[in-house]
Amino acid sequence: MVREIKESEFDEVIKEGKVLVDCFATWCGPCKMLSPIVDELADEVKTYSFYKLDVDEASEVPVKYGIMSIPTLLIFENGELKDKLVGFRTKEELSSILNK
Repeated sequence: MVREIKESEFDEVIKEGKVLVDCFATWCGPCKMLSPIVDELADEVKTYSFYKLDVDEASEVPVKYGIMSIPTLLIFENGELKDKLVGFRTKEELSSILNK
């Protein structure tokens, strides 16, 4: 399951374990295409926690992580940024990245 978080929750959810945060906007076409893929991966990849963050409702996170385009997927391990994926990705690409 993918849970939508507020910016105030961000630091708390990324601090432990493997976490993927889907940074999106409701008006973004590629974000809408990526969302069901992230939902499917959340059901299949049990080693990660999955979250969504609406960048239109967040100001600090996009600046801190240099998010200039959406969708952007941020991948963390124990609070440390491990990867930043910008733009649409296929399920196969994302699965490969998460399972390496």
